[in-house]
Amino acid sequence: MAGLALRNLVKKFGNNTVVHNFDLEIQDKEFLVLVGPSGCGKTTTLRMIAGLEDITDGEIFIGDRLVNDIPSKDRDIAMVFQNYALYPHMSVYDNMAFGLQLRKFPKAEIERRVQEAAKILSIEHLLERKPRALSGGQRQRVALGRAIVREPKVFLMDEPLSNLDAKLRVQMRAELSKLHQRLQTTIVYVTHDQTEAMTMGNRIVVMKDGYIQQVDKPMNLYHHPKNLFVASFIGSPAMNFLRVRVVSEDGFLWLVNSSTRLQPAPAHQEALKMRIGQDVILGIRPEYIHDESAFIEEFPFWSTDVMIDVVEPLGIETNVYFSLGDDNLIARFKGNSDVRVLQRHKVGFDLLAAHYFDPETQEII
Repeated sequence: MAGLALRNLVKKFGNNTVVHNFDLEIQDKEFLVLVGPSGCGKTTTLRMIAGLEDITDGEIFIGDRLVNDIPSKDRDIAMVFQNYALYPHMSVYDNMAFGLQLRKFPKAEIERRVQEAAKILSIEHLLERKPRALSGGQRQRVALGRAIVREPKVFLMDEPLSNLDAKLRVQMRAELSKLHQRLQTTIVYVTHDQTEAMTMGNRIVVMKDGYIQQVDKPMNLYHHPKNLFVASFIGSPAMNFLRVRVVSEDGFLWLVNSSTRLQPAPAHQEALKMRIGQDVILGIRPEYIHDESAFIEEFPFWSTDVMIDVVEPLGIETNVYFSLGDDNLIARFKGNSDVRVLQRHKVGFDLLAAHYFDPETQEII
């Protein structure tokens, strides 16, 4: 197995640059996820690693070997695609064995590898079937098996779960995580689904418009976003944002807009003193907006009455959408809440958990 080094990768299509100076070290046996909205350059980056796209500038090392000019078939990587790409006229066994047969592996070695991969993926009973007789989840397992038998240095996965239904996606996320632990191999995984990224990756690369926005462990991204984009993209439901002005009155700091007047937590006041008379963007995640029944006096909650717009009961928690002046926000209450649509309700903001961003640079303050 091996790690990767991507050094200042650039990809241009004509005058359009789709990947800008992508620079990253990927450790051996790491499960790294590239995540971002459609068109952010994540799949193009993966395809450059695979050798399916030419590099405009920069270097790619797999292990200690520079692979810029090495064909895809000789890079010792295996790729799993979104659409499975199985041969419909071949059995599962032949689909998994085909790449090894092309490379003239001995029959006994092919048999060993296919049977071993089938056992890992629990598809031994499917080896004689054709792809048309398989479910979506079974086809994805076959596609994974075809990659596993190669015993590559690096697995590259391009949104492999996006064609599955919601329940099966959850199941396959867990299967892929277990597979990574079992194989102890390097995986680079592309997705637009931040839930997949958060639950599967050892580290996550958040991309936007061809640029790396932040690289970090999942919970560090969640709790310590570097900018407004990362804060808004990571987390479901998304972080709430309010544009407020920092003002000083009688020695106290306040955050004010047309519908809101609140006092920042003491831990944040020193940084906000530099912004007196300026606008900032306050960000707060839904779980830090509480139902009035959860108020605890010693915590610095700011509470107010709001108009409830939508209630989504989810069993263990309830998503509550509400209006605060012209702003639409969402709270995540624990358990089943008794809030009702089109009624006013008191909510509390735990401002110790607030984030503040510069409206111009969009960087964290």
